[in-house]
Amino acid sequence: MNILTTGMGWIDHAPGGLNRYFSDYSKAMTAAGHDLRALVTAGGGRLTAPSYVEAVPGSGEGAGTWARMRAFRRAVGSGTGGAWVPDVYNPHFALYASLVNRGALSQDIPIVTHFHGPWAEESMVEDRGASPARLLRYRMKKSVESLAYRRSDRFIVLSRHFARVLERDYGIPGERIVRIPGAVDVERFRPAQDISRVRAELGIPEGRKVLFCVRRLVRRMGIDRLIRAMAEVSPSHPEALLVVAGDGAMRGELEQLAGSLGLGAQVRFVGRVSNEDLEKWYQAADCSVVPTVTLEGFGLVTVESLACGTPVLGTPNGGTKEILEPFAPSLLFADDSASAMASTIERWLGGRLALPAREQCRAHVLERYTWVKVTEQVTEVFNAATSSRRRRSAR
Repeated sequence: MNILTTGMGWIDHAPGGLNRYFSDYSKAMTAAGHDLRALVTAGGGRLTAPSYVEAVPGSGEGAGTWARMRAFRRAVGSGTGGAWVPDVYNPHFALYASLVNRGALSQDIPIVTHFHGPWAEESMVEDRGASPARLLRYRMKKSVESLAYRRSDRFIVLSRHFARVLERDYGIPGERIVRIPGAVDVERFRPAQDISRVRAELGIPEGRKVLFCVRRLVRRMGIDRLIRAMAEVSPSHPEALLVVAGDGAMRGELEQLAGSLGLGAQVRFVGRVSNEDLEKWYQAADCSVVPTVTLEGFGLVTVESLACGTPVLGTPNGGTKEILEPFAPSLLFADDSASAMASTIERWLGGRLALPAREQCRAHVLERYTWVKVTEQVTEVFNAATSSRRRRSAR
């Protein structure tokens, strides 16, 4: 099947959950035998991107929002002609799909949209305010999203949580939404053969209990609450070490918070890490922590950690709950407050909460979250949407 897909950015140039999913998804669909063409924003070196990835001209740094939207519309239009014709158009980011209408696509090409989250609402959460200017930006983004979604034949979501968001906030009928959980590259993310050696390479002192948290450092990720939880835990468990990987607007504020709470020896910020070091941190940690407060659509970091054999403690929000509850409900915090996080972490450190074995963690991923399973299910959705669109076009 010929698949024309549009993302946001490429993972090697713009780290993030959506870009990680889009990168691995494109690779998996290509490996499954599909002829895929992936369009992403221009910018950064192109040496590491596969041949099926193309940078959209005019969408790089310095281009305004409307310029990028128009650039993607032109690119999609040019991708539907010539010798290569797509069977399906599969956008992953509403902004870059909003101007793509039936004037750019043939009537028999269905639009199957991957919904990765409410873009407008995420902005409101991070803005933490309702000034007139912010409300205007929110309404504009919501309009852009709604425009893109009105044109979609089917939707793919990674969690039941985001299926509910699509129905409730965008008025999408449930019968047009298909839940297909995310997946992880289980060959890349796997347990270490020698954990002691990996811990030594990362400079982890002997005797420390390592909690690893990799997130974009923004408000909704709840890392400030996790740091406050560490302040409650550390007096009785000084061996606990929280390692925070990632970057974002809150980094300075979070570092200042850790310092003000006297956690210089208990919280370590390592910034943005390479793909290789990310795997090592998962492997070396005693557990990972996902403290997200809201809008956790799936939780790719959760399955990455489990694939490496490392259990995950997480808030009972969105996709995190859907992954952990059927596996080990005790891994979920009672809620997303600092005190709830501290209570569970303290019980674990104090020996009153047993974490699943590394073999169990990986087995959970192999059973549910592999790309082989995902590509089969996505292909079924594409085939159904293509058949339906062609029948309607023939009338």
